[in-house]
Amino acid sequence: MAAKQRPPIQLDIRVGALSLSLMFAGGIIAPLRFVLNKIAVDGGVPPFAFAFWPMLFSGLLLLAVAMMRGETPSLKFADLRAYIVVGVLAMGAPLAVLTYLADKLPQGIISMVVILAPTLTYLFAILLGVDRLKLLSCAGLVAGLGGILVIVLPDVSLPEPDMVWWLLFALLAPVLLGLGNVLTALVRPPAMPSTVLAAGMLLSAAALLLVLMIATGQTYFFDGAAPGINWNFLYATLLNSIFYILFLEIVRLSGPVFFSQMNYLAVAAGFGWGMLLFGERYSLYVWGGTALMAMSVLLLTLGARKYK
Repeated sequence: MAAKQRPPIQLDIRVGALSLSLMFAGGIIAPLRFVLNKIAVDGGVPPFAFAFWPMLFSGLLLLAVAMMRGETPSLKFADLRAYIVVGVLAMGAPLAVLTYLADKLPQGIISMVVILAPTLTYLFAILLGVDRLKLLSCAGLVAGLGGILVIVLPDVSLPEPDMVWWLLFALLAPVLLGLGNVLTALVRPPAMPSTVLAAGMLLSAAALLLVLMIATGQTYFFDGAAPGINWNFLYATLLNSIFYILFLEIVRLSGPVFFSQMNYLAVAAGFGWGMLLFGERYSLYVWGGTALMAMSVLLLTLGARKYK
């Protein structure tokens, strides 16, 4: 008797005005997390501490919001699996890798490595049966990656040959992000509200970061930083709460591959925030790369609509 074949995974994926609007909103606010991180760390807050506390506070905030809305979190196995898998793979572990490498690699190199996440998301989506190979989607990913390379390659190189080992370790971050994006679509129970899943995954990520904070001796209890720096914990908490709700809604509506394009938008928005907040000015390489990233989003959107 022939073995039963597993039916293909079917996700109700729609790319429309709502998902586009949510992705642009998320892409615009995402770079602010790095701004807050830089201000806090420069002001005396240990990096892992600033990763942990906003994760914990935003998880508790969304848990309170969910319960006020009558959305009681479930502790069934499928629900716990969703909290932990998404929280660890899509949030806690990649953030831990990037935090650990912050002073070991140039920021440009780290940015270039993280931008591999959309390509790896698409690869995992194909391997796990969530998506299929599409010419327009491939062209969109190539355009987005090309835009990043146009921006970073003229100025990026490894200052020391020994950094190659840290670079190989850094590749773990986009692998985890790509796999986490796809598994978010697969392990999320259909009836689970975004507020409940966001609360669960934020608290799961916070549990991992708590262990790492203690293990690295970076515990911090809101003392010893420069005056006014602790306000950044509040800002980061609100930012986390908004961003991860957007993340879950975009994946629910339009799938993990579409969401992954937010990485490109976030890079472009980061340049805009740099101009607005710090008076920075950029070369033609930056504007050319930004144009390629905009083309990437357009191609991926057209590809998703063509194969609905």
